[in-house]
Amino acid sequence: MLDDLREGAWEEEEVRGPRGLAGLLLDLAPWQRFVLSLLLFLNVALLGCMCLVMTGRVVPFR
Repeated sequence: MLDDLREGAWEEEEVRGPRGLAGLLLDLAPWQRFVLSLLLFLNVALLGCMCLVMTGRVVPFR
């Protein structure tokens, strides 16, 4: 009886796929992955521009 439970648990674990963040991202639809990557890109670009303005390397308005 316990052997059957162990085998059943092992089979369920194989079907799930990778765990963690990688498994979550792989389960998304392609358009959802695109939206997440676009938002991440915009965040990085905005933070880079803010850092340039704060250090005085770029002056937005003169």
